[in-house]
Amino acid sequence: MKLGEGLTTAEGIRLRVEGHLVPIVELDLGADHTVYFEHHTILAKAPSLGVGLMTVRGALRRMLAGLPVLLTRASGPGKVSLSRDGVGEIIALDLAREEIDVLEHRFLAASAALEYSAQRVRGVKNILGSGTGFFMDRFRGSGLLLLHGYGDVIEMELGPGEAIDLDPYAWLYKDAGVQMNTHLVNVTTGLFGGSGFVMTRFTGPGRLAYQSLDPLVALQPTGE
Repeated sequence: MKLGEGLTTAEGIRLRVEGHLVPIVELDLGADHTVYFEHHTILAKAPSLGVGLMTVRGALRRMLAGLPVLLTRASGPGKVSLSRDGVGEIIALDLAREEIDVLEHRFLAASAALEYSAQRVRGVKNILGSGTGFFMDRFRGSGLLLLHGYGDVIEMELGPGEAIDLDPYAWLYKDAGVQMNTHLVNVTTGLFGGSGFVMTRFTGPGRLAYQSLDPLVALQPTGE
């Protein structure tokens, strides 16, 4: 979504993105709409909005994954504004019986109908080098999913067997069917041997998005 652009989802939730550097999304919820999010992302809400706690399935697994066990639930009618306190873009996905994998700490909000779980990452190389650790977020079902991508976000559709190599921390989301395989890229330097760097290969079919900024790297001191 671009700045100031409005969208109405299939379930009737109206949303709008505002702000230039650190984007804010405003959700206009009807009486039959409920969304959930992490409590620290809320900026403003209408007094008419009902707010409460929502437990998430698999509490122990989520604690081990470093994911929130308790989320905030907001029910309409009324408006709520959310932000993840980072320079970047807000991505809105209107899912229809789909499964989406998301890099951790990029989730902003979701419709109550979407199941939110921690998906185990397969393969030692992926665990150590793909930026996910042992788990990544998985959302399943039909409804609105809002993500915060740091920096600029590129969205693409991979065809069957089509692949792209990304910096391990660059990916934002992928369809659950897109395969992920972290590997070492060797760089030769002639007489003085060689070195290498790690990249993650994503293979279609399915959607994939990546982001231009790793906030952990951006916040590190430069040493100057």
